[in-house]
Amino acid sequence: MEDFFDNELVNMFEEMLEENKSVYFEADEFCEIISFYLDIYDFEYAIKALDIAFSLYPNNIDIKVKQLEYFVGTEDLHNASDLIDELKELCFADTDYLIATAKYWSLRKLPYKSIDFYKAALKNEEDEDYIYNCLGNEYLEIKEPTYALNSYKKALEYNKNDEYSLFSCIHCYEILNQHKECITFLNQFIDVNPYSDEAWFQLGLQYLNLNWYEKALIAFDYTVVINPKSIAGYTQKAFCYEKLNQWEKAISVYNESLDFDDTAAFTLFKIGQAYNKLRKPIQALTSFQKAVKEDPQFDKAWYEISDIYDSLGNNEEALHYIKKALDIESKEVNYWKKYAYLNIQLGKYEEASDSFEIIIELEPNHFYNWLAFSELLISLGDYTKAALLLHKSFKNFHRAELYYQLSNCYFLLKNYEKSEKFLKMALKLNPSIKQEMQEKYSILLRDNTIKYKNPGII
Repeated sequence: MEDFFDNELVNMFEEMLEENKSVYFEADEFCEIISFYLDIYDFEYAIKALDIAFSLYPNNIDIKVKQLEYFVGTEDLHNASDLIDELKELCFADTDYLIATAKYWSLRKLPYKSIDFYKAALKNEEDEDYIYNCLGNEYLEIKEPTYALNSYKKALEYNKNDEYSLFSCIHCYEILNQHKECITFLNQFIDVNPYSDEAWFQLGLQYLNLNWYEKALIAFDYTVVINPKSIAGYTQKAFCYEKLNQWEKAISVYNESLDFDDTAAFTLFKIGQAYNKLRKPIQALTSFQKAVKEDPQFDKAWYEISDIYDSLGNNEEALHYIKKALDIESKEVNYWKKYAYLNIQLGKYEEASDSFEIIIELEPNHFYNWLAFSELLISLGDYTKAALLLHKSFKNFHRAELYYQLSNCYFLLKNYEKSEKFLKMALKLNPSIKQEMQEKYSILLRDNTIKYKNPGII
């Protein structure tokens, strides 16, 4: 890569521009300079090189082909079309012209025409790996993953180190849902390229798709042996140990990666989760605390710290830390549920009620949110608000539990007529939970009759 950017001709050209001096370049040298800039998408310098080249070689066909590549690269399709027509008699067999024309038709969303020109370019036996990759892309455009796969495989035959081709082959296998065939392909590729850490890594991912964790573990082992600083390799290796319930080994692998991990907060977070699985809350807490020290905006780690303090019976500390998580991510409904729960545990019912308002807004389609909120309102003695909430819940749910609850609300409001009405509806919806509801609302079902007194006004 360094050799690519250290281009002597390009250095001379840029020095000429910077020092405003005259340097002579042959036409083919200009073509090389322009190609360099087009390859790195530096269209500003590409047009400078084109302008100077045309001033010296106004009718040079090769430079005009470079101009066509420039028009295609900048998606100037009008000028590209005119130049394609101008050059077609002279350049009908030129590889660069054919590739540029193929790209033009691709930009025009006419992939079949693009494919025709790429196939014509292949006859020149130049840049085959690049052309086959482009062909693969066009086949994907027309929803032909099998043809695309064959093209990407051909590209790999010409350049076994082409990671784009490798990834594209894997992508095609995934589109075709052929994980076992992909594994066979990757093993064959590894036979030829045994030191390709990327191939081993991709093989491990394919094993994971099939839940073959032991085999995946071996593949990720090779990944980190070949590339000892492969964070992804270590992460997936640890993940395999997690899936195999080997939490101590997972922790060991995560610890190995910490020395060169740019995302240490996440790794420390995973270590904390592993300690949680081992029922070692103090070690877990230490890891989560290190995670938030590395990244104070790591809301999931603050949540886990809160959870540990809750499990240890320290609700005040748990509440303090869940607030930190909510300060960072106020739209996460699970944080609000934890916040509401902790406030209830601490007897802060008004704060819990405010939390449920947000929970209902964030997650309106969860039945138990409505039921829990109504129960909290009843505990607070706000029967009217509970009844209104339950009526609102009927827009989303037709559940007997809600009708039992509403019947209870009206009973507590001394509106016995409505209480009986919703009790009958509840019993009709689901008579099987009558016993459960009787235990919960024994005042409601103590008799088979309800005496009416002073019906309420709701």
